[in-house]
Formats: sequence, C-alpha cells, structure tokens
Amino acid sequence: MKSYRIFLTLLVMLPLAVQSAPRLESRLTPYLWFAGVEGNVSSRPGAPTVPIDISASDALEDNEASYMVLFETKYLRHGVLLDLLYTDTRSSEDLITAVGLNVKSISKNKIYSAAYLYELFQRDRAVIDVYGGVRYWKVDTELRFRGGLGILAGERIRSAESWYDPLLGIKGRSPLGGSNFYASGGLAVGGFGVSSEHFYDVSINAGYQWTQGFGTSIGYRVYDLDYEDGSFLYDVEQKGWLLGLSWAF
Repeated sequence: MKSYRIFLTLLVMLPLAVQSAPRLESRLTPYLWFAGVEGNVSSRPGAPTVPIDISASDALEDNEASYMVLFETKYLRHGVLLDLLYTDTRSSEDLITAVGLNVKSISKNKIYSAAYLYELFQRDRAVIDVYGGVRYWKVDTELRFRGGLGILAGERIRSAESWYDPLLGIKGRSPLGGSNFYASGGLAVGGFGVSSEHFYDVSINAGYQWTQGFGTSIGYRVYDLDYEDGSFLYDVEQKGWLLGLSWAF
C-alpha cells in the first residue's frame, strides 16, 4: 500500500516537474536584406583603387542576392549563436571620364559567425546577451574595365580572399509594454588587427509576435569593414533594410 501511494504521488508531480525543469530554447530568424554598399576595392598591384557606391534605394536593382539567417540556442544562461550572411552586389562607376574609362564591380560576400552566448539579464520577457566567437569572411571581387586607353582597357581582374576575425558582441530583445510588439538589436565589433584592421556590425529591429512561436520584424543593419592584405584592399560599408521571420521553439 505504501509503495502504491508513492507511485501515485510521483505520477501527479511528474508533469509539474517537467513543466518547471529548464529546457533548451532556440530561435531561428531568416532575413531578406536590401543592402547598399559604399567603399573602395583594389585587388592587383598597379591597378587603381575602385570605388563602389550602391545606395540603399538602388539595392533592389543592384543586388543579385542578399539574405541572412540568425540561429541561437540556449540552455539556462549558456548558448550558441550562429549568424550566416550572403550578399551579391554589382555596380558601374566612371573612373576617368576624359577617356571614357569605367568599371563594373561585382562583389560576392560570405560572412559566417559562430559564438558562445551568455545571458546577462532576463526579466519580464526582456533579455540581454553577450557573446564572443569568430567570424569567417570570404570576399570574391571582379573588376571589369571598359573603354579608356592603356593596359586597363578591356581588362578583367578577379580576386578571392578569405580570413578569420575574433568577434565580441552584445544583443537584446524586449517587449513594448504589455503588447505583442517588441524591439531587438545588437552590436558586434572585431578584427582588432588580427586579420581585419577592424569591423563593426550594428542592427536594430521592431517586430510583432503573432503567436508564442512565430513573429515578424522589420529593421536595419549596417557593417563597416577595413581589410588589407598586400595588394588586396576591401574597405567598405554595407547597410540597408531587413525583413525577417522568426520561429521560437
């Protein structure tokens, strides 16, 4: 009889124990990024530094593809953050108008970040996390010179570079009052002269949580990168509007 009572007590308390037990919390957020880009690129000794200037308003026309995916998973206060970003931007610029020399630049970027995540603060559905990790860059540039005179006329120069940078960041998310609207954002910095001279990455979003697991958001993201290795120079700022979906599970 005693063992029977113990069994019934455990049976009643089991759902409560499961409900209150810590569990793995994850969030997946894919975005479309309508990003312009501005800066300077050089990829061969003797070749001029080529300006790139695509405004955010021209991003729909000049971007072949631009998207990103954020994923985070957390158990108690510890977790992992993944940030995957791909852009393909193209622009045409006049270099020497007197001789009609212009250049078409094609820049394809793959940016992958992985970081350890630590929950610094949580209260009333508001949360602040800090993180540290590594960012991988792969930049594939192609310069097509047209018109003009001399050795650059009709020249096509292609260069691909890849490198790793250390990464530090902070991010947060908070509901707006008692509504289903929320604000989120983050700041990351890195490079520190290890590979890149420096970079920073800032984003801010406003969203609506339709259900406990599904939300939508609109925002803005900008990153600035200064990288130079021998004859290769990639000093650019890329920025634009975001449209995202979010699944929490």
